Amino acid sequence: MNEKKDDRTVIQERLFRDIIGPYSEDEEIDTWPSDTYLTGILWPMKTRMTEEDDDRISIAGESVSDGDQSSSIPEEEEVTSLNMNRPSTAGISFAVQSEKKPPVINVSITYGRYLSVTDKEKKSARRKEPDTFQSKFPWKRTPFRIEKKGIIIGDNSAGLIDLTNDTDDPGIRLHMRTAPWSEKKLVTLTLINQLNPDRNQGREGFEKMILFQVRMEVTPGKDTYLVARPPGRILKDDASDDEDKSADLLYRNSYEFAVGHTCSAEWDEPPDPRHPDRTCRVATTWIPYKLVSAVSASGHEVFHPLIQKGDAGPLSATWLSEAPDKDLCEALLEVTDAYEKWIRLQEEKISTLPDCFVKPARKNVDTCRTILERMREGANLIGTDPLVAGAFRLANKAMVVQYNWTQKENQKKNLIWRPFQIGFILLAISSVADRTHKDRSIMDLLWFPTGGGKTEAYLTLVAFLGFYRRLKQKQDPDDGAGVAAVMRYTLRLLTTQQFIRASSMILACEAIRRGKIPGIKPAPDLGKKPFSIGLWVGSAATPNSYMDACQALTDSSSEIPSPKQLTKCPCCDRPLTWYPDSKKEMIRVRCDNDKCLLYDMNDSLPVLTVDEDVYRERPTLLIGTIDKFAQITRNEKTNSLFSVNKGLPPDLIIQDELHLISGPLGTLAGLYETALDRILTHDGMPPKIIGSTATIRRAPDQIRALFNRSTCQFPYPAIDADDSGFAVRDPDAPGRLYLGVTTAGRSGTFTLQAVAASLLQSGYGGFPTDERRDPYWTLVAYFNSLRELGGALVLIQDDVNASIPLLASRRNEERRRLVSGNIEELTSRRTQDDIREMLDKINRKAGQPGALDVVLATNMMSVGVDIPRLGLMLVNGQPKGISEYIQATSRVGRGRVPGIIITILNNGKARDRSHYESFVSIHANLYRDVEATSVTPFSSRARDRALHAVLVTLVRHTIPGMLEQPRLDSKNCDKIEKLIGYIRTRAQQIDPEERGVETELRELLRIWEVRHPVYYWNDASPRESLLIDADRAATLREIGTYPVNAWPTMNNMRSVEPSTKFELIPRVRKHDPRRGNHAQ
Repeated sequence: MNEKKDDRTVIQERLFRDIIGPYSEDEEIDTWPSDTYLTGILWPMKTRMTEEDDDRISIAGESVSDGDQSSSIPEEEEVTSLNMNRPSTAGISFAVQSEKKPPVINVSITYGRYLSVTDKEKKSARRKEPDTFQSKFPWKRTPFRIEKKGIIIGDNSAGLIDLTNDTDDPGIRLHMRTAPWSEKKLVTLTLINQLNPDRNQGREGFEKMILFQVRMEVTPGKDTYLVARPPGRILKDDASDDEDKSADLLYRNSYEFAVGHTCSAEWDEPPDPRHPDRTCRVATTWIPYKLVSAVSASGHEVFHPLIQKGDAGPLSATWLSEAPDKDLCEALLEVTDAYEKWIRLQEEKISTLPDCFVKPARKNVDTCRTILERMREGANLIGTDPLVAGAFRLANKAMVVQYNWTQKENQKKNLIWRPFQIGFILLAISSVADRTHKDRSIMDLLWFPTGGGKTEAYLTLVAFLGFYRRLKQKQDPDDGAGVAAVMRYTLRLLTTQQFIRASSMILACEAIRRGKIPGIKPAPDLGKKPFSIGLWVGSAATPNSYMDACQALTDSSSEIPSPKQLTKCPCCDRPLTWYPDSKKEMIRVRCDNDKCLLYDMNDSLPVLTVDEDVYRERPTLLIGTIDKFAQITRNEKTNSLFSVNKGLPPDLIIQDELHLISGPLGTLAGLYETALDRILTHDGMPPKIIGSTATIRRAPDQIRALFNRSTCQFPYPAIDADDSGFAVRDPDAPGRLYLGVTTAGRSGTFTLQAVAASLLQSGYGGFPTDERRDPYWTLVAYFNSLRELGGALVLIQDDVNASIPLLASRRNEERRRLVSGNIEELTSRRTQDDIREMLDKINRKAGQPGALDVVLATNMMSVGVDIPRLGLMLVNGQPKGISEYIQATSRVGRGRVPGIIITILNNGKARDRSHYESFVSIHANLYRDVEATSVTPFSSRARDRALHAVLVTLVRHTIPGMLEQPRLDSKNCDKIEKLIGYIRTRAQQIDPEERGVETELRELLRIWEVRHPVYYWNDASPRESLLIDADRAATLREIGTYPVNAWPTMNNMRSVEPSTKFELIPRVRKHDPRRGNHAQ
């Protein structure tokens, strides 16, 4: 074994050998060749797929998608492979140009055929049943090479190229088609296997006519160039879409030189930097690969002098937490000055651009200058407002404290901010602090690749706001308590993960309030109310009541979820103790380590995970799933939680992973946002909204539809996609290596079995030590549906496990043994406790007891999983959206671990097939090809489901006396008219074409007045209630007892269908003599 070889390359090369072959040029194998190798094959013509080849990976009865996440992109229907032909052709399309016409190319074709070794054994084999017996004799590979020089490219021609003098394999055909394109030519070469099997020889004769390891290379002849193919998007000067114009500018240097047909295509990097649109070779490939470079959060070199200052510079959180106001301002302006220097460098590039790119380049640079001015405003505010400066210092101190808690004692480092983190804080801080600031109408969107540190940036803003609201109070700091910030997510897993991270920051703030952090001078008066954090999610994740929580704590077999969502102390990493406080009827948590900074024998930690506790204590930071906000309609306690009528409402809403708020979920969330935005408005000013994402397209449209805000994307690229100043391509980082495998000619199960077996054995046999095995020990297998995942679980336990020893035997190495207990699934079917337990298991390294072999995951894996050791992922089928694909595959190869992702692309799906045939170019432009999402909150279907809920929420929470009972009063007519006008105006601003909103609102109001309901929501008296649970209403409608007066109202923002919980109970059957069998 070559110890110097990159370990990721070991996995890649072994996969090539295992599923394409050969192990050696003239190898001998003792199994049927077509059973030995998966792909790279051209079959004899009209070779049919059979029923056995159509076994799609599924288990009947499972849902199509994982219900914990919504998608706006429909699942593509798979074309059945039954009775389809296996591929007998493979081709490549490319473009050529010649200084002297006509162009000339050279083609090299290589492949192998396997022939049985002895005539005697062949006769013995033919006496057996063809297609059913195991091959009892060896097969020897015979390599073939065809060199065709000087092929002249004509105009609009199509036909076979004569290979008579180039090969003694008479059934091999090469077809060429050409077409003119500007001054160039488009060419498609297709290799055809027309070898005819001898039917009398059965399977043996058939196997001999299969072409394996097929490859075709094209090089240019004299005075000819292989040039980039025409782009899929053509830039037009009169195009109306600014985002497309900008994308054409940013990706102007990304070229596609070839595309495959049945197979994929690859090419050499352009040899001459003066001509980046020319290459010297294109070729077919069956496992295309592309390295997607990592992004450096250190930013452009203009920021490097600031980074080099280290602990004494403006990026040092420790220095920022102690510096005087004047020094703070000067240091932070160094960051803005560096950014301005980068902007000037971009302006200098504009003169070198083609004319079609000048206008979008100038527009991008102008946007960057707007960002610069806002950053300077933030720095100057910190320098001139002592309260802002004080809160900023304390926020940095809190981040330093919680950062130090995560450091190992012998490896402690100081917290140095990345330039983009400080940049974003400066951008947003003015509008976070000032409720009257004009930029509260702008949503600041932190757009940065996964793993870059987005969370730390907005947690600092939360800490700043928590301190500032208290420091600002002239009399009692506790007047600034209550919910200061809200963080919203779509997935339980993501919510749980971020709750753990945010708890550390909040507890650091509380440690500062309690005076446990030395060196803060002067000691600020931060009040008596603790800085606290609350988890506000569905009842499937946390208890709703004190009694439920007590039962969960005392009865481990209870189905009620546990309140223990934080299991270890963020400071000392010791287990926390959760216990009921019967006097106050709340659940408390404490650290029992008397040497820990957070230990307090007289007080508990301010961590709230029970709904009743959250409503009563009103935590500083509230973390919840977006579903939970449907509760504002039915639960009057949300009024006090958000201080709607008394106190300070939240000043900051953080929408993390914005790309997930799309499709049906985003549509309904946008409609509910109409109500939430109004009830959180204070003195006429709405809360500040910031968001983050790594993958989104047409963000301004989505943000307008969701939040009725304009958008400021940060950082904003100017001229090149891989340089936004704060984020640049990192050539020294390993990045992620993407590989593609097609199912062409094979079933999905056989493809998955072959690829998974190779990866699992390579993770063991490819490396001599557990340390080197570790990044590739745990295979993360990603599936697009629970149905496919269920089928794969059985496949891995049985067929994959059986294939591993065959691969190990071929390599003369010890086989890997999979342990059934070390195969886990990460899906919405798992409870919160299961998920926390599994995340701990995933962290176990190779060689440790219980280290996982395989993690089977759905889209729950797309966000929130940050396990640095993971380096290997198998994606079974192209996810519905590029955004999901990027997010999911970003779970591996984080930090310094070289990640490798193998994507199995289904030849029966047009989208999968297209992505496979253009694999290299698509992965070179992943972020550009993210699909735009659709959010239509005021569409007729959305209004049918939730417009009444918006009206009820606004009336209930904003009109005095309406909170507890739905009795309309004539004295409130003017207030109700203003609410209707508000909803109408918002609908017009978001979607001017939806004109029926006001009419429907007035009809809803008329029905409300006529009905005179007694309750807003009372399950015991549905006929006297204004609202009824939509799930219950659907069930009652099915059985014909639906109370027609109550409005069906969602309890969450996802699909609403009648459902019944059931449990299968095993019983012994009793004999029934009348039926001659056993009755239950």
